[in-house]
Amino acid sequence: MSTRAPSTAFLALLLCCACGWHAGLGAPQGARSVGVEAVRREGRVLERGLEPELTDALSEAVVDWVDLPLVRSARADLVVRGEVLEYRRRGGVRNRDNELVETAVFVRARAELFDRRIGRPVGVAVQAQEWSGFGLDDPANEDAARARALRHVAVSLILALFEPRAAEADAP
Repeated sequence: MSTRAPSTAFLALLLCCACGWHAGLGAPQGARSVGVEAVRREGRVLERGLEPELTDALSEAVVDWVDLPLVRSARADLVVRGEVLEYRRRGGVRNRDNELVETAVFVRARAELFDRRIGRPVGVAVQAQEWSGFGLDDPANEDAARARALRHVAVSLILALFEPRAAEADAP
């Protein structure tokens, strides 16, 4: 193994840092913090417990992807407001004896980015959805599939809300 590889990687890292590159997504100009409000549920969604799970997933996605500190929504410059629109299960895969052996859950949600400094949403509301399959051999598999789907939806919503084009279009 070459001794040049570590020094080349270090040099590349220095160059990225020197040019201002960072891993986090930007935000509208002047925003110093972001919060996540408790997610609501549309009236037609009958599954309970999705709202706090999606709220947690959105908060984790903000911490992972956005270059602003996460604070309580009442103190934040920007607030993510989410809503669960749909949750359902599908029939799935059956074996030769017509026993259900695999199925999936579906999650669809909407979110908007609200700027508390100006009192209105930034850009437009976005939606994301995901199917997540699981085997019926373990009762815990549905919970894991639901968590995967919610995490994917949350990350998709945060990436769409904070994409650079959306943040730059609303900059003064």
